[in-house]
Amino acid sequence: MPKNKVITNFILALLIYLPTCAFVPSWFYVLLIGLSLYLNFEFVKKYTINLFKFKSIDHTLSFLLVFATIAFVFRMSDFSNWESVKDIYSFAYLFPFTYIVAKTISYRKQVYKYIIYFIVIEAVFVVAEYLLGVSSFFTNLKMYREFESYDLLYYTRVFGLSGNSSGMSIKLIFGLILLNIVVLEKWKHFLFEILLLIASVFTFGRIALIAIFIYYCLMVFDLIFVKRAFNLFRLFPFLILLLFFSVNPSWTKNQFTRNNMKVSTHQIGYEDTGNTFLEDEGIEEVEFNLTKDLGIGKINMSGRNQIWNTFVKFGIKHYAVGFKGKKFMIGKVHAHNSYIEIFASFGVFMLLFLGFIFLRKINKTNYVIVLSLLILAFGQYLIFWGISFFDIILYSLLFFKQPFLLDEE
Repeated sequence: MPKNKVITNFILALLIYLPTCAFVPSWFYVLLIGLSLYLNFEFVKKYTINLFKFKSIDHTLSFLLVFATIAFVFRMSDFSNWESVKDIYSFAYLFPFTYIVAKTISYRKQVYKYIIYFIVIEAVFVVAEYLLGVSSFFTNLKMYREFESYDLLYYTRVFGLSGNSSGMSIKLIFGLILLNIVVLEKWKHFLFEILLLIASVFTFGRIALIAIFIYYCLMVFDLIFVKRAFNLFRLFPFLILLLFFSVNPSWTKNQFTRNNMKVSTHQIGYEDTGNTFLEDEGIEEVEFNLTKDLGIGKINMSGRNQIWNTFVKFGIKHYAVGFKGKKFMIGKVHAHNSYIEIFASFGVFMLLFLGFIFLRKINKTNYVIVLSLLILAFGQYLIFWGISFFDIILYSLLFFKQPFLLDEE
């Protein structure tokens, strides 16, 4: 491989990954977008020329551009509520650019390898932090703490090089997924997988661990019934993790219920917004309780009970256009659910349109990966940020055909 291509691939991987780390600003993605547009200049040129001729050479990109255009119309219609010219912005404008970035890396297998190495390196930091009894080596992080005991995994969650444990736990899932689409030496694959699973326990994202379980279950189904190539050795690391949580069921239950911790009675409201926004919007007038109706109202989900209900109530009240294309937040709190976030921000029709754009691309080649991530997105605001590490990887695996195992360069 030419040296300049190796350097380009490394820079691409670095620009994708760095904003996931603590203290690294998100404007790095501007550099990534610029580089991706440069590397795809001929495609962008051809696409634009055809667009002026009312022809589309890439339907998915066209759909994303339509979504972004509608978001622009939404924002313009909300002109009377603008506080500054910045209010013209919608995070949906970044969806087409994320697609271009994903297109850039989809046929550069080396980029995926670099990202795997970055995640593995961070997993080493996770293990080191846990053994040293600190949540992070960055002592000035807001949620930094030193462990008083190791009884409850919830209180010993570590951050790696990330700003929090949630982001780190999700990166580990993406590491496991990428590990299974890029061929590495068997010993290296096995060692990396074990390390990533151990780190997943130490970050202890409950939703992330459930997503890992679902991912491996789908993999087993795929190997047995679709590929008809079941290999027990490939599942050995996961079986170790499963055994770890199965030996003592009562201990495991206590870990996942946080010793039967009661659901927080705190309701997201005026103290979170600093104003009477919720009251002005009449959210409390909407009779709806999502978590109660789902039968999970008595489970402690780190405030998601109140968060989801608040966002869904707003979405129901403004079901047609949501927050008119502006990301709906309660103070600094997002929905912790990708679909509820889009529902509250854009309304039900745009949510269905976005679902159409993504779900139409699920096939027997990518369903194991994509369904796992889409399920994870029910418990985290994981995708549809605009542009993010998680969006880029999902776009690349969903919109561009990927074999389950890539050949070596």
